[in-house]
Amino acid sequence: MEIGHAAKPVREDRISKLDDAVLGHVLSFLPSKQAARAAALSSRWRDAFAGVHTVSIEEPEGSVPTYDDDRRRYSHDDSLPKDHDLPSRFGATITAAIVARHRSPAATPPLRALRVALHRCKYRDFVAVDQWISYALKQAGPALELDLRLRCLPIYCRRAHDDDDGVASPEHVGVPDPSLQLYMERFFLYTVPRGLFSSSTLRTLRIGPCRLSPPSAISLPSLVELLLSRVPDGEEDVGRLISACPRLADLTLESCDTVTALSFPDAPRLRRLVLRCCHNLANIVVDVSELRAFEYRGAVPEVSFMTMFGAKGWFLTMPSLTSCTVDICRGEVSAPEELSRLTGFLYQFASAKHLRLRSERLCPSIGDDAVTRLPTFRNLQHLELWGHLATDDDAADIVGVTSRILQHAPNLEVLSFVFETGTRTDADKDGPLPHGRYNCKEEELLDAHRLRYNRYDILDAPSGGARIPCLANRVREINLVHYQGGRVQRKLAKFLLCNACVMDELWCQFAEGPLWTQTELMREMKSWVTNKNANTVFR
Repeated sequence: MEIGHAAKPVREDRISKLDDAVLGHVLSFLPSKQAARAAALSSRWRDAFAGVHTVSIEEPEGSVPTYDDDRRRYSHDDSLPKDHDLPSRFGATITAAIVARHRSPAATPPLRALRVALHRCKYRDFVAVDQWISYALKQAGPALELDLRLRCLPIYCRRAHDDDDGVASPEHVGVPDPSLQLYMERFFLYTVPRGLFSSSTLRTLRIGPCRLSPPSAISLPSLVELLLSRVPDGEEDVGRLISACPRLADLTLESCDTVTALSFPDAPRLRRLVLRCCHNLANIVVDVSELRAFEYRGAVPEVSFMTMFGAKGWFLTMPSLTSCTVDICRGEVSAPEELSRLTGFLYQFASAKHLRLRSERLCPSIGDDAVTRLPTFRNLQHLELWGHLATDDDAADIVGVTSRILQHAPNLEVLSFVFETGTRTDADKDGPLPHGRYNCKEEELLDAHRLRYNRYDILDAPSGGARIPCLANRVREINLVHYQGGRVQRKLAKFLLCNACVMDELWCQFAEGPLWTQTELMREMKSWVTNKNANTVFR
């Protein structure tokens, strides 16, 4: 009697048995290009894209120009088509994705989100953008998210080496070409259709660069989040738009250079306010009674920069503030007057639980006297310090300034240092990742960061840490990012690790360099850790 092999069980395709609405909902969490590829799986998936409620497309980076491209662009031969006469391929892709939602009309759900990122929105695309916005408003569900990034350019930062007219020299890394900047300001910008300002379902609007030109009557009763990037409209139009949003809780302004003052005390109570490189903004009046997150990027502001309603306490701090970022992007802060204004600005955020400070260099003189005295951050639990350590002569200064800052954070639990090279770029979008981790571009490490290690370099024994309460009794996690191993960084790391008595986790990301150098630095840092049971992670 022969015993046959057992039949191999057939695996059941449970996903394909789901309803069209469920499949569409699942595909909505993918970029539209990937979601559309699902149609190639089987005939069952052919119309699955019709059930998506989110269209999200980002224009790919352009290819390297060829000889034929240059010949067509610059030739005077009328028989050759010019670039401005050619249809936009990416625009046609977006339109095709929108049309694909109606392949099966019975399964088409209301639109929840339309996200489009263009590298360069040209004049020939304006009609298509109008059609996309009109479609989104007509097909919108109860809460619509509209995200139209019409140009992918770095945020322009003025620095100390900029010219008097505000145009930076092109040889500086990260500063846009002045000719491109003037082109952006003088050439035609896309103008938002007026129907956008009377939408009852629009909940999130992120748009720019474009011209708003809002009508006299604005009605956006459901708008909760607003981001405006490089809009040339005056402060009156921007202020009217903000005041016409009774539910607005999240406001972001990026490079809005025409805005010099904003006042909306009667506007809704914001929970998040972001001001990035609005260099002409001199005064803002805002209700901060419910503000939880604040971000500022620009030059050191004047004392009268922010007028707050709803602040409490002797120093008028924000009662609900959780996260605060202060990014000084105009050179090193070293003048006593600037340091005084900076510390005065920080007093307004003394109630923050998470504070991120960033400048070209970690200010060695901050908190050194009564004029630049730091506030006491009693609620601060996580502190991030971003900056550049220039020379080995700064070893004593960096330990001193770190000690002074930690003295004013008695309840600090997480301390993070991000060591920069001093060649910051305006396109730098590196930021904190979950659990205090950070991200850095590989090419930046290769070009700018180099590991250094000198085993014969004698480091002085760190002292003074026992007099810092948070370092001795509270700090449980230390993060060191872009660690290069120079004498200054090693001195700072030794001071922190030898005095962090209760630290139970060390996370260090090395700069690009030889494996043997990383190994030596890793062994050195492990020998400094006071708590030998602490978890150490090196990358």
